[in-house]
Amino acid sequence: MPEQRQTGLRIWLGGKPLERLGDWVLQLEVEERSDEASTFRMTVDMSPIEAEETGDWDVIENGVFAELYAVPQLYLLQRVTIEFNLTAEQDAEPEIAATVFDGYVTAVEPVFGEARVPDSKLVLSGIDASCLMHFETVTKDWHGKTDAEIAKEIFGKYGFAFDSVTVEDTTPNRDFSRASMIQRGTDAEFLRMLARRNGFEVYVEPAGGEVEPGAHPGTTVKAYFRSPRLDEPKVQPELTLFPRDAPTLIEFRARWESHQPTRIRGWQIEETTRKIQRTDIEEPGYERLGEYGRAQILDKRLGEIFGKGTRPEPADIQSMDVPHDDLDLTHLARADYRQADWFVVGTGTVRSELYPEIVRSRRPIKLKGAGHLLDGRWYMLAVRHRWGVDIDQPEEEPVIRRYEPDVTMVRNALGGVG
Repeated sequence: MPEQRQTGLRIWLGGKPLERLGDWVLQLEVEERSDEASTFRMTVDMSPIEAEETGDWDVIENGVFAELYAVPQLYLLQRVTIEFNLTAEQDAEPEIAATVFDGYVTAVEPVFGEARVPDSKLVLSGIDASCLMHFETVTKDWHGKTDAEIAKEIFGKYGFAFDSVTVEDTTPNRDFSRASMIQRGTDAEFLRMLARRNGFEVYVEPAGGEVEPGAHPGTTVKAYFRSPRLDEPKVQPELTLFPRDAPTLIEFRARWESHQPTRIRGWQIEETTRKIQRTDIEEPGYERLGEYGRAQILDKRLGEIFGKGTRPEPADIQSMDVPHDDLDLTHLARADYRQADWFVVGTGTVRSELYPEIVRSRRPIKLKGAGHLLDGRWYMLAVRHRWGVDIDQPEEEPVIRRYEPDVTMVRNALGGVG
């Protein structure tokens, strides 16, 4: 049986550790996704001191920030850093830890319960540091740069770290005499559009290490603009469905379906020669996580169904949006193919006290115990980290704190060990 550990939580406000955790944080959810910004939602106890006499709801006005700031900050755009960890014993130093969120409070919601005390709560919601790129609408003509070079310039503008591993090179370099890329939107919206054109993920996440104090996370937040790393050498430890009495994956559900294209055909009219350019994409440009993709299965089944008759081909024909050249046309078609190519989607809940790491999104992981069709390497599309205090416990009983990650995993093929 895997070693069972205690799960822990640490929070920093403005880069300073929050000492008042205890039972003050009633619920906390952090959602990491590969296709969107990471978000958090934290519910804290808002019960005031001497509310009947003063009506002073001090948690709203000052709360935990009273010790950190000279004047009330009203929570908005306060920097929040969140870590989940695993320890061998209660209150011991964490053996395993992962900082899963570094961002800002973007919404505040006080909830006054019927009994006022103790059922009044304050709900704080926020978005990772990429929300800084979502304030200003920019109109700009980008030329003489690749999409990757544009991404680097925008990431640098906000002080985020990046390197050749986190920002993948792209082509073409758009010559101003022929074409340019016009931005009309926020930097976050523009980067997401560039990522879709290339079939990339774009996100920011904590780089690990010490949490730097201050209102801005600086280079402790790393920016990514790249293809999904299905072939990453470092794979997260196996999620196991057995032994039945102590699995690391409490429950698991998988689904695959037929009606998605297995081929993308792109075309455009070349602006100077007025000739039609075509491309045909049947592979995503990265490895298959198994032996049998949707294309192989549909090809066999449709052949059996239609026999010698004319059978439909599961293909999608795209008129591409202003490609710069033949290579750009191929990239656009491959980006559309990647969106449709995830064949299997799996969802489940991890038993965190038995799993040897904090499970993370945007990384490969292995599954064991689901049979030869589903065992093997998957890609972690999203993780929803859930933390909560059991408020229904009798007062004389120790407070129970629960941490469970819900996971969404994807695969582009069935069978075999990826």
